[in-house]
Amino acid sequence: MKLKILITLLILPTLVFSQRPDGGKNGKNGQRPKIGTVTGKISDADTQDNLEFVTVALYAVRDTSFITGASSDQQGRFKVSEVPAGKMFAKISFIGYDEYISEPFIIKPDQKDKFLGNITLQSSAKSLDEVTVTAERDVMELGIDRKTFNVSQDLNSVGGSMTDALKNIPSIDVDSEGTLSLRGSENVTIFIDGKPSNLTSSSDADILDQIPASSIERVEVITNPSAKYDPEGTSGIINIILKKDRKGGINGNVSASVGNNNKYNLSAGVNARVSKVNVYANYSGRYQERYVDKTQHQNNLDANGNITDYNNQTSHRDDQRYSHLFKGGIDYDINDYNNVYFSATYNTGYNNKNEQLNLDYFNADGSVIDKVYRVNETNRNSENQEYNFGYRKTFVNPGQSLDISGQYSDGLRTTDGFYTEYDNTNGLVSDPMFEQRNNSPERNKIYLGQIDYVQPIGEKGTLETGWRSTGRDIETDFFSESMNGGMWTPDDSLNNNFNYSEQVHALYVMYRHDFGNWGLQGGLRAEQAYTTSQLEDNAVTEAQTVHNDYFALYPTLHIAYKFSDMREASIGYSRRVNRPRGRTLNPFPDYSNPQSLRQGNPYLQPEFIDALEATYQHGWENITLTGSLYYRYTHDAIQRVQSARPDGVMVMTWDNVDNSQSYGAEAIATYNMTSWWKFTGSANVYNLIISGDAGDLDLSNQAWAMTGKLMSSTNLTKTLSLQVTGRFSSKRATAQGYIAPMGGVDMAVSQKLFKGKGTLQARVTDVFNTYKFNVYSEGIGFNSDMTYDWESRVGYLTFSYRFGQAAKKPKKKGKSSSSEDSMDMMD
Repeated sequence: MKLKILITLLILPTLVFSQRPDGGKNGKNGQRPKIGTVTGKISDADTQDNLEFVTVALYAVRDTSFITGASSDQQGRFKVSEVPAGKMFAKISFIGYDEYISEPFIIKPDQKDKFLGNITLQSSAKSLDEVTVTAERDVMELGIDRKTFNVSQDLNSVGGSMTDALKNIPSIDVDSEGTLSLRGSENVTIFIDGKPSNLTSSSDADILDQIPASSIERVEVITNPSAKYDPEGTSGIINIILKKDRKGGINGNVSASVGNNNKYNLSAGVNARVSKVNVYANYSGRYQERYVDKTQHQNNLDANGNITDYNNQTSHRDDQRYSHLFKGGIDYDINDYNNVYFSATYNTGYNNKNEQLNLDYFNADGSVIDKVYRVNETNRNSENQEYNFGYRKTFVNPGQSLDISGQYSDGLRTTDGFYTEYDNTNGLVSDPMFEQRNNSPERNKIYLGQIDYVQPIGEKGTLETGWRSTGRDIETDFFSESMNGGMWTPDDSLNNNFNYSEQVHALYVMYRHDFGNWGLQGGLRAEQAYTTSQLEDNAVTEAQTVHNDYFALYPTLHIAYKFSDMREASIGYSRRVNRPRGRTLNPFPDYSNPQSLRQGNPYLQPEFIDALEATYQHGWENITLTGSLYYRYTHDAIQRVQSARPDGVMVMTWDNVDNSQSYGAEAIATYNMTSWWKFTGSANVYNLIISGDAGDLDLSNQAWAMTGKLMSSTNLTKTLSLQVTGRFSSKRATAQGYIAPMGGVDMAVSQKLFKGKGTLQARVTDVFNTYKFNVYSEGIGFNSDMTYDWESRVGYLTFSYRFGQAAKKPKKKGKSSSSEDSMDMMD
């Protein structure tokens, strides 16, 4: 794509120069009255995707001399202004496509405007024995406010899930539980196709494992979003763009994967496009069994820091999960300027966790206090449905558009827990001394309405404005009962009901203008938020209702400068917010582990973030280097807080501290060492400073940290590829301790089959079995060291196959797919 843009930018100045009286073959063109305008739209004949940076050149019929020209915008639309009177034709060309030549037409005083229609370009890629030859897209593309990563070239995510794809992207890290972090912060907003979703609103990241990596078109990492985007998330937005196949005819794909220790994946999709209608359906199913071993040592301390007693915890947990995801949709092009769409997604999942936990308690001298063997079994069922619909209108004026969209999603997750404790002090006793079971359904509904309007201002300016309203309702019930005298008795002191509702209404305006090599984009977003947290009373807890309504302004500013086609720089500022919700607000403790409780804080306030970032990109013949410097200042920063009760039980909650600061540098490099061997590397070095306290607990901490990734991609033959990916994370600071360094290496080999339509791939994750998670924490009355060792080294074998053929279209010169008359009827 960059090569196409570069060539286009090189050609256009030459064409424009040649229209001078001394530059073209016929100097008289420059003296004719410039009264006309020529417009149209350009798209790919197979995929129907809009084509940007396509060269449009006008030539005189009399002597084929060049008159003037332009290029298409992001919507594929072009506008050639100040066209002199006369008879002419248009020549439209783009690297990788067959040239298009229009029928001759006339510009004169009573016919000043000419619409060439919706022009489709046919790919010029040649087919040799039916082997498809395609050019690779750049791994990363830089925009004024985002970095876009194309994941299709990542062999280590083939046959895997969305989580597998995300963990190989620079700036993004994924821990053992699937939790995402961006530049060291877990407070990141995840969008799918630019919208919030119940597919990503779960308190854990299990749902990301239900979406196959093969369904991802690209991932946008927006660390300094413009005013158009939701300002939520401390570190920014991860926007996952799913593939939308719009090829003509009927096309499809199927993929199956098998991994050691009972891991199976299956996905399939079909797309049919006939004339103005595009219909698609996709399915993915996953079944996996995994295990994780955990060890924890906790010291309980007196006021002088001396150990009073301690405990050791060791556990082994087996996870069994399966899921099904269905998605279908329809797009209808009413005409060249109006499109409507609808899609529906349904997914269901099941996750069983069976944990055997040993809790051993000792005095300071090592004498035994108590030993308990506990069995925790949780069964979680989830069901989500989501509907998206919208209308899009474009206009004759290139770049002008109106989008109206809506979304409704409803997710239900039900967790059933069964907990049994046995006395193990003098050897395991067969009869349990404690039995408990509970049921906890959680319903999450999201409502969204949105209007976006884009209006070009002159030749260099663009005004964008819009409205967005989002509603969210979360209902959580918890019912527990314990065995008492051979009968199940309700635990009235534990049972509770917690509800959270949220409405956010926003208006935004944004303006962008180009001044030569300079680009300026500024915007302002105004939001009114209404939130309510409500806990119903029970035997020991009074009802609590907390309202938190607030109005906030979120300004953004981006400035970019293009030194040349290979060098550009930008600087941006944005204000953001992180709103607490769900488990961080629910004040009722989670008793699934009696030694480690977790409870929310209903008085938790949102944290506000000021973010500043400067980026520079320089390209050479075989190397592209992108460097960024960034700074984040967080007001009322939300931090996890741990404390020990007098009985030694750990309690974890959340609280606002004074502030936190993070600043650092990030570098991303691609190096094409040869035509068949390419490297992509990234490194992020940052300093996290936490300042503040929670009651008597000092939460101030500071430490430097680093993360790095390196990917080697080798084409061993024309059909055989090898990829090796390494990841490393240094020691990182938390509010009360640190996370130890960790890293691992993945490897994949891929062989194309059946003349390019099929692919057989083998991959191994964490080849050297080094990826472990260790965290150290300390506070008033305790210190703790905990290690997770999960099944990270897994081998997979995946086969995928593409089928179908695009509908054949007759090649025509001088005719487009829509006439001038149809355009006149529209507007």
